[in-house]
Amino acid sequence: MEFIAFAIAIAVAYHALKGYRQFRERTLLFLNISFSLLGAGLLIDSLSIAVVLLASFRREFLPLVGFGYTINFITQVVAYGILVFAYLKQTGNVGHEAALAVLPITFFEHNAVSELILLFLLVYIAAQTAMNYSMNKTTNSLLVLGAFTSLAVSHFFFLLFTLAPIFFPFAHIAQLFGFLLLLGMLLRVNQ
Repeated sequence: MEFIAFAIAIAVAYHALKGYRQFRERTLLFLNISFSLLGAGLLIDSLSIAVVLLASFRREFLPLVGFGYTINFITQVVAYGILVFAYLKQTGNVGHEAALAVLPITFFEHNAVSELILLFLLVYIAAQTAMNYSMNKTTNSLLVLGAFTSLAVSHFFFLLFTLAPIFFPFAHIAQLFGFLLLLGMLLRVNQ
């Protein structure tokens, strides 16, 4: 699933850059950087899992799963932090970015604290996109709202996954759906 999410994240980054080059809107540049980072983290995570699977879960390769998750977590915090910064800059509240810079990034597995951090960032982004949608009422702003709401829901399911494994596939499905909604919006913008 991470590899599919990687491919969609890279497609989102590409179309965001294409839109930025066409319209010179800085939000699209922030989106490009953010999804490039997300794609890189997802690629490293999926490759580390693939190596462990190909090595038939041999003991010496098992730490790669923790390494892959850690890199993926760090890139997600930075990527969503960039989007939070973009919304703070857009609204004029740029004093809060210093608080984001001191977030503890020392987690090596899916755990409640790391998922709460990502969920907090995504809820903030979803709230900002909801405010944008309430002012604009366009299809594109609705797609962005749906995308970040779906990403927030995915991390809520990842949080629940720390309690019960049944939520893991739902988390990935919600993540893929959020990426696809964002890709759909960018494809609409670039046409």
